[in-house]
Amino acid sequence: MMDYIPIPSGSQPPIIEFNDQEEFYDQIDIHRHAIHMRTLYAIKYAYDTNFNQPITIAFLNDEDTALSCSPDDWIDNLHSTLEYFIEIEDYEKCQEVKELIDKLRS
Repeated sequence: MMDYIPIPSGSQPPIIEFNDQEEFYDQIDIHRHAIHMRTLYAIKYAYDTNFNQPITIAFLNDEDTALSCSPDDWIDNLHSTLEYFIEIEDYEKCQEVKELIDKLRS
């Protein structure tokens, strides 16, 4: 099992189970909220603890294969997460994402 950093309850990486590419995209859509919550809080925790390794966003079919995000991609992934929170009109989360992007850029 791959280690991953602890984050707030409710933001654990989802397990995305699929058999083919079409099912994979369907599952990504189903787990969209969990993926964006995980992205926000895992990157925030990594930043706050000076963890400079890839973070786990989700597990694929089991806990041995992970969809991860390297530090070089954190800002790009946060922009996608920001777009998601704008789409669902969760402006409190938008503010959290924007503040984290600003911290990462400084």
